[in-house]
Amino acid sequence: MDLYNVRSKLNMGIPLSNIKLRVTDYARVSTDHEEQKKSLRNQIEHFEQYIKERRDWVYIPGYVDDGISGTSDIKRNNFMKMIEDARLGKFDLIVTKEISRFSRNTLDSIKYTRELLSYGVAVLFVNDNINTAMPDSELRLTIMASMAQDEIRRLSERVKFGMNRAIKRGEILGNNLLYGYKKDKNTKTLNIVKSEASNIKRIYELYAIDNLSLTCISKILNREKIKTSRGKNWSVATLSRLIENPKYKGFYCAKKSEVIDYMTKKVKYFNKEDWVTYEDKIKIPPIISSYLWERANKRLVLRKKRKNIKKKNYIYSGKIYCANHNKVFYRREFKHNKNDVIWVCKEYLRKGKVYCDSPIIRESELNEIFSDIFSKLNINLLDSIKILLKYYKDFEINKEINENIKIKEKELNNICIRKDKLLELNIQNILSNEEFKIRNEELNNKIKSINKELKMIKENNKNNNLLENIYNILKLKIISKNINNKIINLLLNYINVSKIDNNKNNIKLDIYLSYKFNKDYNTIYEFNRDNKYSKKYTVKYNVTLKKEV
Repeated sequence: MDLYNVRSKLNMGIPLSNIKLRVTDYARVSTDHEEQKKSLRNQIEHFEQYIKERRDWVYIPGYVDDGISGTSDIKRNNFMKMIEDARLGKFDLIVTKEISRFSRNTLDSIKYTRELLSYGVAVLFVNDNINTAMPDSELRLTIMASMAQDEIRRLSERVKFGMNRAIKRGEILGNNLLYGYKKDKNTKTLNIVKSEASNIKRIYELYAIDNLSLTCISKILNREKIKTSRGKNWSVATLSRLIENPKYKGFYCAKKSEVIDYMTKKVKYFNKEDWVTYEDKIKIPPIISSYLWERANKRLVLRKKRKNIKKKNYIYSGKIYCANHNKVFYRREFKHNKNDVIWVCKEYLRKGKVYCDSPIIRESELNEIFSDIFSKLNINLLDSIKILLKYYKDFEINKEINENIKIKEKELNNICIRKDKLLELNIQNILSNEEFKIRNEELNNKIKSINKELKMIKENNKNNNLLENIYNILKLKIISKNINNKIINLLLNYINVSKIDNNKNNIKLDIYLSYKFNKDYNTIYEFNRDNKYSKKYTVKYNVTLKKEV
């Protein structure tokens, strides 16, 4: 569209319908209810006919988003495709019902209509009688979009108020798809679905009495082709939510979560102790006994606690192997000395020393060996920097930089929200135009300042000025006797452990490093030990370094 020519024709009194344009339409409903689907079909048919009736317009097939809320543009796939097609010049005009069908966010309405105009595409809001090709359209659009945005806010508050009142009256909310029950719309009570109730009992019994895992139970149900209320396969998460639901023991339960922001749809999930729950076996007949429910939930809580305990990743985990069986060594507490630990072959732990007589490695001795290796190899610090730069950059430096970026981006988002509020106050004549301009300019200056800081942070992240700091870190951590776990994890690939001359106190270590060294390294290390009988003896380690880069 040639915007200048179109505006000139409109100013001359030529109707928009008499200007040659390629015209498409956009339709949307916010839910997938049958009534809304019928409304959507009517919108599509109406606008197709509306466009085709105008002889100077060329109809371009429209764009439809079915059952998607207008508060989130990112989720409206066809809306975003329409914007992209506008950029590609596929049409000149978009016809839509009203602003609330296009966007309920004031800034988004203006942003997208401006973007479309930059592509030479105007929007005609039929019910609101706004044509964005006209110069005064943005002011009218701002007022109408603000009203639409405020309407959704008030609607959200009314819904929230209504739900809270319903909870106080003990009304059962939702639950149309609650497995095991069917909601009676007239009495607003739950009726048991016998075929599903038998499966509910079975799930609780398998979990609480037979002690089967949720993974195992889901496999049984899916193998028997038993579907959830939504017709899907059972998952661990679905079973977990089912077991936690107190309705199955005849308890009313509500207020599990609440939408705290109508624009972002951010949801706050409440702790169980904050739920509104009490016994009501009249409205919610129980499917299982309270005893069985409590037993199942007690087990569920215990298993979740165990799952949340993080496993420690020890310095030599998965890096020490038995040369006889090619099995990994496991870490075990050293009962004779609580300040040390030992590493033992997996087969030794499973079947005993008769099956595997590989040497037992003490971690303290291994640490001393590595400390000496690094000092004797005289690893160049610059080479070490190359080895460790990736680690420190990814896990320490970038972490701090990314945190700073997040803080700055959050500040930018807060300023944008403040700008939106200023615009609304100005539209409602609460804030004068002069005051609006002053405050808006202040916020724009802040945005510029933050963007400069962001640019500097990102540029610093790209360069290597941080090498000096890493140099100092390495100087402390490599040359010193205190071997750092991170360095060993990066330099050490694996260790093969075997005996020499069938003597468990004469140990051979083939150490494979990811560091290129110039000379062969074959050294013997001796350590004095004592056993549980306080008898002292000597252990020899025959160490050979091998390169595996």
